[in-house]
Amino acid sequence: MSFIPIKEATIGRYIFRTLSSVTIRRSRKEIAATAEITLPAEYDGKYLCNEIKGGDEVVIALGYDDRKTEEFRGYVVDVAQRRPVVIQCEDETYRLKRMSPKARSWSSVKLKEIIAYVLPDAKTHDLPDVTLSPFQIKPGGSVFDVLEKLVKTYGLQAFFKDKTLHVTVPYYDMNDGTVRYDLERNVIRPDLTFRREGDVRIHVRAVSILRNNKKLTADVGDSDASAITTLHFYNVTTVAELKRLAEDRLKTMKYGGFSGTLLTFGVPYAEPGMAAEIRDRRFSGNRFGRYMIDAVTTTSGTGGFRREVEIGRALKKQNAQ
Repeated sequence: MSFIPIKEATIGRYIFRTLSSVTIRRSRKEIAATAEITLPAEYDGKYLCNEIKGGDEVVIALGYDDRKTEEFRGYVVDVAQRRPVVIQCEDETYRLKRMSPKARSWSSVKLKEIIAYVLPDAKTHDLPDVTLSPFQIKPGGSVFDVLEKLVKTYGLQAFFKDKTLHVTVPYYDMNDGTVRYDLERNVIRPDLTFRREGDVRIHVRAVSILRNNKKLTADVGDSDASAITTLHFYNVTTVAELKRLAEDRLKTMKYGGFSGTLLTFGVPYAEPGMAAEIRDRRFSGNRFGRYMIDAVTTTSGTGGFRREVEIGRALKKQNAQ
């Protein structure tokens, strides 16, 4: 195999196999997955800025030689009127921003009920058993606004994968498979920091949202940490219990091991929700561990087919020296 990168985009009724560049961004921490496609200004004798419009469906496939994988599916958001043409795209969140649910208020409601109310036909995955009290959908808002409120006010994570909506608590392990990285073999550039467990400083502020919409707070961890990490809990009614839950969560956050990003080729495939198994053979006994993948930025252009993989918390104890 010669490993020649290929990139293909279907936009509306057109199929493009000569893209100038593609950038795709997916993250567990962001509701929307986005894509940017750069194309020549003219195609088949037509100006593309007149042929492509907002709302056109988009499918992007990338790969090497004759093997390609669908990397993005969504809709055109904007077409830049310039040379070359730059097309901004979003996944299913494009539609959600244009859907307006009827205003409604609940004194107490399960997360599953809210999602069923605003998206009755949506495919969902493992929605946590969370009670929100109270919750209000205001007039004139969109379904996207509801998801954004769940993220910003209640500390949840919301994102789409294969048109399936995931709404999860942070640090939830999705068990979406494992991608293996050997820093000496299949990584172009590791931008990683290795920390021993005793060197990690984390200050956690736990916030419990009560049924009357009041809040309890408790701080645990290292007061000298450079930043404060906020964790949300629901209907925990005592500070003592809130501290206990926060300290349990802190144990999963305060790990020794790697943090940072990896720049790799297009293969192996990676996406948020997968586990990154990282090995560094340069050290006696090997530095090895499994980490949650939080975000992946995929690019294909003059610099080749690349993925920048952002790793999150450790998924099991490190065997570091």
